[in-house]
Amino acid sequence: MRKVLAVLIPLVALLVAAWLIARDRHGRLLWDHWDEVKRGILYRSGQLTPDQLAAAVKLHQLRTVINLQWPGEEMSAERALCRRLGVDFVNLPMPGDGLGEQSQFRRILTILDDPERRPALVHCARGTCRTGAAVAFYRFERDGWTPEDVAGELRRQTYHYGLLPGYIYAMVKTRPASLLQAEAVFDRNRDPGVPRREADDEP
Repeated sequence: MRKVLAVLIPLVALLVAAWLIARDRHGRLLWDHWDEVKRGILYRSGQLTPDQLAAAVKLHQLRTVINLQWPGEEMSAERALCRRLGVDFVNLPMPGDGLGEQSQFRRILTILDDPERRPALVHCARGTCRTGAAVAFYRFERDGWTPEDVAGELRRQTYHYGLLPGYIYAMVKTRPASLLQAEAVFDRNRDPGVPRREADDEP
């Protein structure tokens, strides 16, 4: 009996560990790529389970959930859950690489600019590409971050492809002031090395 238990206990422990690892890889144990972008305004994650989403709504007083995935059964279930929780639900389906349309990113900003609809959670399947693109747009437009800062945050959220910062930056209207070119002014009246014409003195 002891020999059987000596073999059986490690085997069961190994199977349980493998099951836990598999569950965690699908974001079922920890909140997948959960992060606070700006307290009281914006949070981000991968796809949460119904229990995780309900807990997030309660803990962070979420008012809006923005789902960037293509419609399907999971999305329909999430929309129904949001309705039961009294939370707004918005679906803005984007390609998995995060290269969404500018109008979609601006729709997210419109939601986040409305005090009645925040805090909001934006998420996709894993919380890296599509969610990363949405957060990058917010960082550029509302926080004035540089492309380097945005790329650093994307890497921290395990995005490694390098395309999104430039792609999103090309869309922004409010660019960080430090990246704007200094104004170049030439004034003949103040530069003694420039010959003056008599006409220059005329009123």
